[in-house]
Amino acid sequence: MKSLKDELTQRYLLLLKLDAKNLLNRVKERRKEFVEVFAMRRTREHFTWLFSNRYEKTTIRDLAHCSTETIQALDQFYTLIDEMKWYLYHTEDMPNTVEDNVFRMSKRLEKLHATLELYLDAELSIDSGTEQNEIESQLNDSTGYELSQAGMSDIFSPQEEGFQEFLDEGKNNE
Repeated sequence: MKSLKDELTQRYLLLLKLDAKNLLNRVKERRKEFVEVFAMRRTREHFTWLFSNRYEKTTIRDLAHCSTETIQALDQFYTLIDEMKWYLYHTEDMPNTVEDNVFRMSKRLEKLHATLELYLDAELSIDSGTEQNEIESQLNDSTGYELSQAGMSDIFSPQEEGFQEFLDEGKNNE
């Protein structure tokens, strides 16, 4: 399957996708351990490794390769990461409260990651109208709102011949 995105854009998108996935996995898989270390030692040194990510070093120029919806999904995901990080670095809560709060944040993080992954997958792999409709349906289902035609054109950029005709055909069918 040929992607509509150029190679550099695909690389940026793939790096963002892998970064978010690895960060989520670290938080999920090590949640119990890092809360225990925090509770026993009251140290926060291990959070530096846990929350390290490439997104913090991403520039606006790098993000310009993403659609507006993907940028919004990235922002929501990494904002929650920042909230969790801030909470853990500054909390004076008891260990059980910390564990409960981290668990709740992790569940929200999983949902935001699922949405982010849908947008990134859509940008990385679309090359036909049928697949576009399937991805659009998944995105609408996961986000709870329908994407406008303008929003979809951000994801499915008109780099291939026939794309504009596809968009016009969709407008005529409405």
